[in-house]
Amino acid sequence: MELPRAAYRAAFDDAPDGLAIVDPETGTIRDCNRRYRELHGGEECRGQDVTDHVVPIRDGDGGLLDRLGVAATDDEPINCRLRAAESVPVELRPSSITVEAADLLLVRVTEIEDETEERRDRKRKARAIDEAPIGITITDPAQADNPLVYVNDEFERLTGYSAGEALGRNCRFLQGPETDPARVAELREAIDAEEPGTVELRNYRNDGSEFWNRVTIAPVHDETGELVNFVGFQADITAQRQDRAELELAHELLETVPSGVARTDPSAEGGFEYVNPALVSLLGAESAEQLHEHSFADFYVDPSERTKLLEALFEGETDHVSRETRLETLDGDIADVIITASVSEDDSGDRHVHKIIQDITERKSDERALERYERLVESLPIGVYQNTPGSDGTFTLLNDAMADIFDADSKAELRQQPVRDLYVDPEEREAFSERLREEGAVTEAELKLRTLSGEELWAAVTAIARETEEGTVFDGVLQDITRRKETEQRLKEQRDNLDILNQVLRHDIRNDLQLVTAYTDFLGEHVDEEGEEYVETIRQSADHAVELTRTARDIADVMLTADRDRHRVDLWQSLESELDEVRSKHSGAAITVTGSVPEISVVADEMLDSVFRNLLTNAIQHNDSTIPEVDVAVEERPETALISIADNGPGIPDRQKEGVFGKGEKGLESSGTGIGLYLVETLVEAYGGDVWVEDNDPRGAVFFVELPKVESADS
Repeated sequence: MELPRAAYRAAFDDAPDGLAIVDPETGTIRDCNRRYRELHGGEECRGQDVTDHVVPIRDGDGGLLDRLGVAATDDEPINCRLRAAESVPVELRPSSITVEAADLLLVRVTEIEDETEERRDRKRKARAIDEAPIGITITDPAQADNPLVYVNDEFERLTGYSAGEALGRNCRFLQGPETDPARVAELREAIDAEEPGTVELRNYRNDGSEFWNRVTIAPVHDETGELVNFVGFQADITAQRQDRAELELAHELLETVPSGVARTDPSAEGGFEYVNPALVSLLGAESAEQLHEHSFADFYVDPSERTKLLEALFEGETDHVSRETRLETLDGDIADVIITASVSEDDSGDRHVHKIIQDITERKSDERALERYERLVESLPIGVYQNTPGSDGTFTLLNDAMADIFDADSKAELRQQPVRDLYVDPEEREAFSERLREEGAVTEAELKLRTLSGEELWAAVTAIARETEEGTVFDGVLQDITRRKETEQRLKEQRDNLDILNQVLRHDIRNDLQLVTAYTDFLGEHVDEEGEEYVETIRQSADHAVELTRTARDIADVMLTADRDRHRVDLWQSLESELDEVRSKHSGAAITVTGSVPEISVVADEMLDSVFRNLLTNAIQHNDSTIPEVDVAVEERPETALISIADNGPGIPDRQKEGVFGKGEKGLESSGTGIGLYLVETLVEAYGGDVWVEDNDPRGAVFFVELPKVESADS
């Protein structure tokens, strides 16, 4: 009866012992393998009676069939001789099997005496394969899909598949989703070419777990050279792959880590055995080979420090030591480093020193800079501090100047004081703290504070809010501005007094001048023609004095106002109002405007009228012509407006043009033509403009005023 499983069939046929499947009722041989037939002269044995082939050596109870049945139960062998060769003793070991619901006996026939050397060799090989410590498989390329026909015990252990689950299948059942198709293709090419091949595959066990399998296949040919089998070897290399990956990772880390790594011999010189790229760079070498020409001791600025490190390493109780030292590179630079060293022994007992060299040059430089900074902070004449926020805030850092400012005996004494107690108004502390939290930085805040001795002081504080691991802190500098505040107060009082004096003087002088003007008009009716010239001179002088009081008022306003509010001013409106006023006061002068005045707005303020009034009045009052002539023109430029005021007076010599406005000289002490032009120059420069004077052709002077325009889209 033919068994259906090809795998079983192959294992059955190729077994080294004779195998026969016997009907226990009739003794009929249902099937037998090649070796069984060889033992019986190579004849076809199927269908014959097993008792025709063997005869028991010793008589026993019952016939051979009965004894086979008993032996199958008791697992006891039966010694027999072959009828075909009675000189060959054999051992029969029967076992019960079931095939297609039929109870049968599987009888193993083994020679027990006078085995041939070939047979013994064959048995040794079979046992070696079965018990080999690596997986061994045999496939049959003559069958469809080249199935497995033999697997050994190690294969079953390695893969988790029993022989029954593996035989008859192509070994690809070990592959899975992460198996590399390229490696599988390599194996397939070797099989197709009937050549040996080895690949490493990610395979899967019966329980789904992964393992790395080094698979080697080799073709087996018979004596005619025809391919009969492929033998395969499977080795679990998962651990080796892991070790290799870890070794590669360690090497990659050594090659890429930014710190220097070296292995040296334990001698005083310390010859290099290994250096990584970071150490090559740190020591200014071009290559590792160049470093191998030196010893580690060559790089110490102080060689004795290496000796001390080795003594601590070999004689100390710890397995590693760390030291800060300085190395001189091949470039001649000095590097601050931390060297951490340890010792190991290899398999031969030789010792090696392993070192990690960390470059701390930048850190040491920062530390030295910090030390300099701390010395600087301590020597500053202004207070430097750090404190915590909130009503319970205290100082965490202080310099000596802070202790001096607050009349503290020491920085420790000041640190014990709550910050809020140093404020004259504690609510101001809360407001300043809240502002600093919201804005992040406050510049030049003026605060009223109190020293530990109870004296009040004014301080200008600049501080920032900063987040640290412990929370928010305020870093700041504090300057005692008590004297400055007192000076500012005195100046304010002086300005107020000057303003009052200015108003009183202008009021009283203008009143007196108005009386002079009124009496001059009265005298004009009582003098003869010769006296009229003197009366007119008095009138002009009085008018000029009135104009001077007006100019003095404008100058006072400019000098007593720290910051003027510049804004959009209509140029023509300002110029036209002053033209009308000057025309009414000086009816004997000819005042004209050349061309049309464009609609231009300039950057100025309400004092722009004073600029034009002083220039127009100056052009008339300092004019020696019978009829003073003044011509005004306005030119629009891309970013500015240029106003020119020309007269036909005596002009201004070149040597006086620069000083006519008091430029380069000290304010009202200037030797220019008067305070009017000084006011003009002061105002125009405040507007961001310029003023200058040139000669008029054929006679006189031209004053130019250039002011920045305001674009129409601006507000």
